[in-house]
Amino acid sequence: MPERTLPQLFEESVAAFPGNVLIWEKTGPKYEPTTFAEMRTLVRRFAAGLLDLGLGHGDRAALISEGRRDWIVAELGILSTGAVNVPISVKVDELGDLKFRLAHSGCRMAVVSKSQLGKIRQVRNDLPDLALTVVLDDVESPAGDEIAASEVFRRGDAFLATRAAELEAARLAVRESDPANICYTSGTTADPKGIVLTHRNYTANIEQSKALVD
Repeated sequence: MPERTLPQLFEESVAAFPGNVLIWEKTGPKYEPTTFAEMRTLVRRFAAGLLDLGLGHGDRAALISEGRRDWIVAELGILSTGAVNVPISVKVDELGDLKFRLAHSGCRMAVVSKSQLGKIRQVRNDLPDLALTVVLDDVESPAGDEIAASEVFRRGDAFLATRAAELEAARLAVRESDPANICYTSGTTADPKGIVLTHRNYTANIEQSKALVD
């Protein structure tokens, strides 16, 4: 039996429902669909780009963005490399709170929307482990440690052209007991606590749900 991880569950879902719409998103005048198969292509390209940038098994990557299709692409991309996602709410505006979460989790990378980039710029000098920030939107005059998601996709395409087997090996190396997510509490009474959730924590919940809902 394959390891019951989120990337594996995603692959099984793509195989079962390739033409089904996974998400609708409205960025222009109307909602546009992205199917399971189309999402897999985006995830593989993004994950390959992250591998090319040095993200790997056990590394932590923060994800700070409003809800959007690219949030899903980014998380599944991070998980497909064997790295751990550290989602941080866009409502965390206190820079000390943001810095604590990034430092405590040891994030090497942050994936952020354009609207959240300013926060990272204000704290990155205090975060020696944070080597790179991926911006989901194009920005004018990016800093030297910032890279647009479009460039991550470009790197991913080049990676897949010659090294696709490395991405598959990275995905298959993920164990169900590996951390998938470090989710921080609000920290209203003390410093926030990092809740470590494994891939199996998530997939077990999904299996239990499927026992009740067809």
